Amino acid sequence: MHIPPVSDTPRPAPAGPTDPVVPSDSADPAALSGPPAPATPGPGAPVPPELRALVRTCLDDLDTLVGRYLTEVTALEGYDGTTVAPDDLRETARDCFELLLRLIGGLPLSEEQRGVPERLGRRRARQGMPLERLLQAVRMDFRVLWTAFLERTGPAELTQLTRGAVRVWEAVEFHTVHVHAAYLDQVAVLAREQERERTALMGRLLSSDGRDQQLVAQAATLLQVGAQSDFAVAVAHPDSQQEMRRAVSARLTGRVSHLQQHNGMLVLVAQLPHGAHAVPEPWLDGVACAVGPVARGLSRVPDAVRVAEAVAATMDGRAAGPVRPEDAWMPVAAARLGPFADVLADSVLAGLEPLAPHDRERLVETVTAYCATGSITETTRTLYCHRNTVLKRLGRFAELTGYHPVRPAEAATVLFALECARNRPA
Repeated sequence: MHIPPVSDTPRPAPAGPTDPVVPSDSADPAALSGPPAPATPGPGAPVPPELRALVRTCLDDLDTLVGRYLTEVTALEGYDGTTVAPDDLRETARDCFELLLRLIGGLPLSEEQRGVPERLGRRRARQGMPLERLLQAVRMDFRVLWTAFLERTGPAELTQLTRGAVRVWEAVEFHTVHVHAAYLDQVAVLAREQERERTALMGRLLSSDGRDQQLVAQAATLLQVGAQSDFAVAVAHPDSQQEMRRAVSARLTGRVSHLQQHNGMLVLVAQLPHGAHAVPEPWLDGVACAVGPVARGLSRVPDAVRVAEAVAATMDGRAAGPVRPEDAWMPVAAARLGPFADVLADSVLAGLEPLAPHDRERLVETVTAYCATGSITETTRTLYCHRNTVLKRLGRFAELTGYHPVRPAEAATVLFALECARNRPA
């Protein structure tokens, strides 16, 4: 760690601490580098003899400083032995006070001593100490040091000591800022490690049948959810993956959600609000994606993903929002019929082949519009044509194919045959 030269004026303290934010896969690493280090006393800055004498006195009585500091800091949450062990706290406090005293007194520093702030910041991040508590504890150093200096200074030397206050404060701020930066660095490292672990574990879960209860429990722990919670599942093709990422970022903030590439598609798994029976409309509004059935428990997520993937595989770019299984069963079924799909399409629609393309398309359009509502009136409104024209076309279709669109069972066969025909390779 490089110790920069002393500044002529004191630096302001950095902005008040905030809780660290665990970065997402799109977080900017530069945002986690922390604030620039303030200038601290260096070898080129003259150290008043009185201040250096005080420093040496305190170094000789380091245990007293550490004891006073421990009395104060253990009143903070997390420093009472719940997060940081007493021996750990004592050891790090001793290292920190020795570093600060040497900085203030302009005394030589070993490489081991120069690394104290970084080791402290990373260590507390790994231990799960909140950043606000850490910085509060680190800034207590100034009060303990200044109190020790005042106790060892007579009235005649008080003015000279006051002039050295800048040097004391800058040393503490230098230490604080480097602890802060190291903490944020370690948080980023831990977040990346956790994301890799979560991605690998969720990949195993999504590829499984959901019956491995140990795997399900591990995934629940990493996602921080109950294994019996309800989950929404959605799958997006590459063309709409950015839309899904933006929707999750904007609309699912604060909710448990996980995005992951799986089988060439982007999979979203999100915990549903208590009592929800479907994916809330606002979550994926405007996102072209396939939505699976609600997974009642984490073990059902793999099945829900497979259903959504089957729906996504049939989406042709015309969808303007989420597509659910009940809306896509026909194209999914047609896609899975194999050679039988061509046989069905040919057997039902063969009578239309002699027609000119325009006439064939007009009949199919009329049949499709009628089957959507079962209403002649609605069909005339949709196609902007006369009622008799609609009836004539439906009759003509029945005459050519032998299937009457006005009969529900035959209408279902016709619609399915049309879907099979649409799925044929160009």
